[in-house]
Amino acid sequence: MNILSKIDKLREQAENSTLSLPALMIKSENIADNVIHGEHVKRKSGSGEKFWQFREYDQSDRPQDIDWRQSAKSDQIFIKQKEWQITRKVFLWCASGKTMDFRSIHTNFSKQETAQITALSIVLLLKKAKEQIGIFGETQTGRSEETINKIARYLYNKSKSDDFLPSEHNLTLPKHAYFIGVGDFLSPITDIEKCFKTISNQTQNAFIIQTLDPEEINLNFKGRIRFKGLNDAEEIIDNVSSIRDNYSQRMSNHIDAIKSLCHLYGWNYVLHISDNDIENTLRYIWEMISEGKYQRI
Repeated sequence: MNILSKIDKLREQAENSTLSLPALMIKSENIADNVIHGEHVKRKSGSGEKFWQFREYDQSDRPQDIDWRQSAKSDQIFIKQKEWQITRKVFLWCASGKTMDFRSIHTNFSKQETAQITALSIVLLLKKAKEQIGIFGETQTGRSEETINKIARYLYNKSKSDDFLPSEHNLTLPKHAYFIGVGDFLSPITDIEKCFKTISNQTQNAFIIQTLDPEEINLNFKGRIRFKGLNDAEEIIDNVSSIRDNYSQRMSNHIDAIKSLCHLYGWNYVLHISDNDIENTLRYIWEMISEGKYQRI
């Protein structure tokens, strides 16, 4: 189903759906292009071969790095700096399942669709930065169009399966790999803790992107509400406002616990609410990834 032709019906009925692969690619490509504004990567000096800039000579510099031709044009001595060109292997995981299908009336996309767009936008940015990208659970990485299309199909097909957390059986991360996980991470915190610990044993480099619907944060419903659990068990609350404060505290505690786990392992963490602009979140994510920062929020 092409969501571009069904979007009005989707919003009107507040039904869950999936983005078609072409629409997912188009949306993600537009976001990625807006984030980088035509620049392929934030450059920094290093041991690569591509020229970056000239700068004045410092006593700590090696004499063999002096560019005598440029220096002869003035009274100063210049160093020819080159770009940092260490290619990273980045492995992507995206959650799926019943909790990811949720979409309130305040958002244009479900959590699943939001996660798909976010994840593929990151992949396209990594491709432009000439990084090697792969799917979590597989060993092969690349940045060709074939690789990008494979990852796009992986994201598109994820919505048809239940995958709440990265599986321990899929852990094949090579040394110094970079792991990016996108999902709602609403599993019991003990399960999340076990999962994160297993990942941390294989890599110190990870970015967790928690995607939640605004109603999951605020519980802004009114009156009598039926809640349905993952095991299809149902509970009816006659007055949802009576549980709002307790619910909000529990959700806040859960989010804080995930943040604490990320801080423990030196990982980056960001919370994206699905009614917020994906571009703004992605700019922050890309700044952290491209600069190699592990900022503790």
